[in-house]
Amino acid sequence: MSNFLLALTLLFSLTASLYIVRSLRIIGSKASEGLTQGRALEKKLSTIENRLHKDSEQILSKLNLLNLEIAGMKNRDFNFILSLTSHPARFDALAETLIELKRQVIQPKATIVNIAKSDIDLLPQTILDLASKSEIVINQSPDLGPGKKLIPTLQLYPNLPIIVIDDDLIVTPDLTLQLMLEHYLYPDSIIASRVHRVTYAQDGSLEPFSAWEKATDSLAGPSFDLVATSGAGTLFPVGALHPDALDEARYTELAFHTDDLWWYFQARRNGTRVRRLPGHRALEFIPETQAVGLWQSGNKDRNDINFTKLFNEIGVEYDNQ
Repeated sequence: MSNFLLALTLLFSLTASLYIVRSLRIIGSKASEGLTQGRALEKKLSTIENRLHKDSEQILSKLNLLNLEIAGMKNRDFNFILSLTSHPARFDALAETLIELKRQVIQPKATIVNIAKSDIDLLPQTILDLASKSEIVINQSPDLGPGKKLIPTLQLYPNLPIIVIDDDLIVTPDLTLQLMLEHYLYPDSIIASRVHRVTYAQDGSLEPFSAWEKATDSLAGPSFDLVATSGAGTLFPVGALHPDALDEARYTELAFHTDDLWWYFQARRNGTRVRRLPGHRALEFIPETQAVGLWQSGNKDRNDINFTKLFNEIGVEYDNQ
């Protein structure tokens, strides 16, 4: 019986090899024809992809509503504040983002757009129109860089969860719902779409930012070892951050441009853990926005520099947690 099986296996392998050789010859002889057909197929696939994307959004919306029913959360308080910031180079992207956010399954109590006082007069009419229709609130703020996405809003709304998102991202229509659902499961934790994971040296000391696991899915938390990448969609529950998180002068001195590190240290010293949303959410940027992104303008180096400053300044309180 074993010989028969061996022979059968060899026969199958030989037949498969001959078929592959024959197929490659046919493919080779039709290469030019295939290129033309390939272009046509690419267009058809693009059309199908767009249709599937729209269908999937409708299915996703229905599934989310079903999740609400199953989880017994339909009657819960889903009030939250949506908070963003921007700067003149990204104002066009901001307008697009704000319009897209109207497609979210659940809507915020208010959408706060924090703009530096020096940039207010540069806002395009599309954003001013949204404010005139009370769809957003434009809040003038000191120029705190990316820190504007949260610090001014925390000052205005200390008693509601705040969801922050960057002005250059395209997000799925269930983002705010998923963050709020996870918030009710882990009410004392920061809920983040994407996270980094801190790593430790052999002596137990915390390694610098450059050594951390970036955009990791190796740990869901809640954990002190997860760092929310806030712009991808992050929910900060009431009281999550140490009161010093609102110290604008201290933030400017220690963490300007690296707001995620500021939230991390101020959460860690306050005893707040981070929980990652289940599943994987890839970043999808609005086209032509990344040339003026923080990573392109120096954050690759600033993260380690500012991490050292923050650790040296508040590391004692950090180590006590």
